Amino acid sequence: MRHAENKLEPATRLLDLRFNYIPAAATDIAATWRRFGFDPCVNKQRRELLRNSITGQATALIAS
Repeated sequence: MRHAENKLEPATRLLDLRFNYIPAAATDIAATWRRFGFDPCVNKQRRELLRNSITGQATALIAS
């Protein structure tokens, strides 16, 4: 069976003049999360649902 060659190449090389390095101290982490759709309120609700479902399962196991 022939295996396809997997060449991992970065989207932009570090030595490419188009590459724009931004130091971590100069970034806005909250803006980055928002740009990718993270919403802390929704995440809080998701965590509470998960916690409740795990707690419910654990309580059922202990009771049986």
